[in-house]
Amino acid sequence: MNHRPDPPLSPAPQDWTRAPEVGDANNPWKLALEGSGVGVWDWDLRTGSQIYSSRWEEMLGFASGELAPGFEEFSTRVHPDDIAPMQAAVAAYLDGSAPSYSMDLRMRHKDGHWVWIVSSGMVVSRAADGTPLRMIGTHTDISARKQAEAELRASHAQLLEQTRLLQTTTASISQGIFVFNAGMRLISFNRRVCELLDLPESFLAASPTLEQISSFQLERGDFGPQAQWVDPRARHYVLTGGHAELPTHFLRVTLAGTTLEVKTQTLPDGGLVRTFADVSDYVQAQAARKRLDQLLTATQALAQVGGWEVDAVLDRVYWTEGVYRIFQTTPEEYTPTTAMATAERVLKPSAMAKIRASYSEAAQHSSTHEYELEAVTFRGESIWVHAMGTSTWDNGRLLSRTSVLQNITERKQAQMALQETENRWRLALESTGDGVWDWHIQTGVEHLSKRLVEMYGFSEGEIPDLPTELDQRTHPDDLAQMDRDRDDHFAGLTTSYSNEHRVRCKDGSWKWVLSRGMVITRDAQGQPLRMIGTHTDITDRKAAEALIRQQAFFDALTGLPNRRMLRDRLEQEIKRCKRDAQQLAILFIDLDHFKEVNDTLGHGTGDLLLMEAARRIQACVRESDTVARMGGDEFTVVLTEVADASRLEPTLQKILRSVEQVFQLGNEQVFVSASIGITLYPLDAKDIEDLFKNADQALYAAKGAGRNRFSFFTPALQAAAQTRVRLANDLRSGLQDQQFRLVYQPIVELATGAVHKAEALIRWQHPTRGLISPAQFIPIAESSGLIVEMGEWVFEQAALQVQAWRKNLHPNFQISINKSPVQFHHESQGNQRWDARLRALGLPGCSMVVEITEGLLLDTSSRVSEHLLELAAAGIQVALDDFGTGYSALSYLQRFDIDFIKIDQSFVRDLVPDSTNLALCKAMVVMAHALGMKVVAEGVETAQQRDLLAATGCDYAQGYWFSRPVPAADFETFWAAHPPPALLES
Repeated sequence: MNHRPDPPLSPAPQDWTRAPEVGDANNPWKLALEGSGVGVWDWDLRTGSQIYSSRWEEMLGFASGELAPGFEEFSTRVHPDDIAPMQAAVAAYLDGSAPSYSMDLRMRHKDGHWVWIVSSGMVVSRAADGTPLRMIGTHTDISARKQAEAELRASHAQLLEQTRLLQTTTASISQGIFVFNAGMRLISFNRRVCELLDLPESFLAASPTLEQISSFQLERGDFGPQAQWVDPRARHYVLTGGHAELPTHFLRVTLAGTTLEVKTQTLPDGGLVRTFADVSDYVQAQAARKRLDQLLTATQALAQVGGWEVDAVLDRVYWTEGVYRIFQTTPEEYTPTTAMATAERVLKPSAMAKIRASYSEAAQHSSTHEYELEAVTFRGESIWVHAMGTSTWDNGRLLSRTSVLQNITERKQAQMALQETENRWRLALESTGDGVWDWHIQTGVEHLSKRLVEMYGFSEGEIPDLPTELDQRTHPDDLAQMDRDRDDHFAGLTTSYSNEHRVRCKDGSWKWVLSRGMVITRDAQGQPLRMIGTHTDITDRKAAEALIRQQAFFDALTGLPNRRMLRDRLEQEIKRCKRDAQQLAILFIDLDHFKEVNDTLGHGTGDLLLMEAARRIQACVRESDTVARMGGDEFTVVLTEVADASRLEPTLQKILRSVEQVFQLGNEQVFVSASIGITLYPLDAKDIEDLFKNADQALYAAKGAGRNRFSFFTPALQAAAQTRVRLANDLRSGLQDQQFRLVYQPIVELATGAVHKAEALIRWQHPTRGLISPAQFIPIAESSGLIVEMGEWVFEQAALQVQAWRKNLHPNFQISINKSPVQFHHESQGNQRWDARLRALGLPGCSMVVEITEGLLLDTSSRVSEHLLELAAAGIQVALDDFGTGYSALSYLQRFDIDFIKIDQSFVRDLVPDSTNLALCKAMVVMAHALGMKVVAEGVETAQQRDLLAATGCDYAQGYWFSRPVPAADFETFWAAHPPPALLES
């Protein structure tokens, strides 16, 4: 089977000038194509060879034979977007799916631009089976036609857009529009004209003539009687229905009272366009403006005001009629010139000084100004004008200034007369108690009154009449401000002179005075000639102000900086540390046992202690360091230029040793100690509040470690503080979720070994932290106030337990519970008193013992005393816990009804024969028995301790030797297993 080659991209021509095939030279069809002026191509479909005419190459700008023959050259010149469509068109024609081949395509010209070509062809030879063998066609240049079509499309689009814009504009503009043709028939209008003229849209849509529209309006009375509502020059035109001379512009009023501006434009074809605009607001504004102009002119004449405008860019001045009247001239007599020349023509030198100052670069370039200026009119009269207005500046350069001037001569003369009278009276009044000075500035003589020189300890005549005499006696720190205030008044910047300064008296002391005065006369140039004033002694007032400042920033008791001054100094020191890359230390100091001193010896003694402690702490640090009192017994020290934390220890030890020395306070000797918390900037924190918080945590650690020591802030302290915060939060939920329980430690009667008492102790089983010691959570509960609710719970549980044990163990069983001092001051609201609750359970008051600390007895509040008396009255016994470790006196034991004292375990722990602790224990037992009290020893851990205490006559004991604190069930087991006197056996 013969294979026909695939058609190329297009009939790619070759040189038509080559020798034609045999028989082609006289082919009339081909000759006709050659003579037509189009490019001719001939394609042999069997061999794929192609030939083309010279005209084909010329279309693309090449000479005959200049293009390389073959398909590659042709394909590179066809536009990329046209290759695929051309291939499809050729293939469709050859396979019979298209009746013909013809398409428009672009080919690249020699100079690079694209030439539009119509490529057409037909099969001229086929095989017996119909297979195409040969194809001949033409290329015709249609670039001009394509360009014309493009221009026509663009023109059409532009016309459509312009038409759309015209329609949109006509519909949206505020003017009404009529368009008439040459026959004066309406051919176009918009809706706005219907609204303005109150014409039916259906009437206008019928294309009435101009005469018909005018007749309609005349009949309806749109123009008023005899067209009186129409501009006189257009009335005839309106009354004749548009047959008179055409006015291009006129005004008319509608039935609705609207003023319309009517404009008419004749079109080239003889038609016309007429527009109607609502100008009612403009006409009314013009009328109002005319009235205002008339009123303004009359007002300016009556008020003697006018406008003065300066164009600083062009350096031109413009006056209103009012200004001409003020200066007694007319526009015909004088025309303003430049800004300065015009001002100099009417203003006096003193006034010109103010004007020049306002123009200078040193001025503040204010947007507003106001002056009182002395001027001379063109008739030579001296007048005063008040100038007020605004200025426009651009980068320090004046652009324009507008001022309103008013003739204030009469007012000014009255003021000056009044001022002169006032000056005389002021001088007379001030001379009654103050020193008076009268300074003749030009001559340099200053007269001082007798009262003034006596104010400074001199006799009359001792001080020369020279202004320099008092200036030389003025404090050096006050001279500069005094000179500035005086110069400002001389320059007219202030209406009077006032200054406070110190003057050295004859005896060398300094006296604060208030110097006041004013220039009462000036020369023609505005320079001061004479000034009168007074000196007022304000020494007492200044002392009062200093006292107020002292009270605001310093502690009244110790004279140390207070919290406010401390913060200010600390801020400055922190800035200096940042600048110099240094560090500082903040010390929080708390006096241990100060409260006991204050409560026992009184606040007066406590104040003496604080003052002496402040003096001692100051003596331990440098003058450059700051010692402040924060309040109560708390002091703060800021140590600057701290090279290393280890170098702080000598200073810290010095403070501790100094404070622990005996304080001789009148007839009393007092011993206290100090606890110190230290934090470093910027090592620990950079914010003042964070530094204070760190120092407070370190102080907390120092007190918790036994007091009379110092502690540095560490991250561990921060963590401990955070733990305390979290525990405080957990305490609330712990109470609600019943995470607390009570354990009971037996209290053994040493004489018999019987156990009829127990101390109830609280324990906290935390769900995640496990068992938490009371030493951890009790202080938190006290500080948060939760101890009140917790104490109520402990009482309730202990009461129920003692009720059970009185039935099951012993009828006189007794349980002791601890009561915090906080509970005495904050009784739980809504709860019954304990005695009432015991009675509700059928229990006597003696079934419970309340344990308190020695410190509570020192509390002077009536609530504590009342509460202790209530317990005694209810039969609830009271035990004094940790006896011997506090700061109590025997008088307090006699004052309150105490039933038991509990010897602290610190005395029992090292108890051996012939020891000091044994002697102290014997003394406490003897004293308690003498006062009618029983004694309980705590912390008994050995048989020897038990026996020694029993030998002293101690009544009861508790401790690990007998039993640890155990749950109620275990306590019952212990009680059953140890009947008396088993616990007394070794």
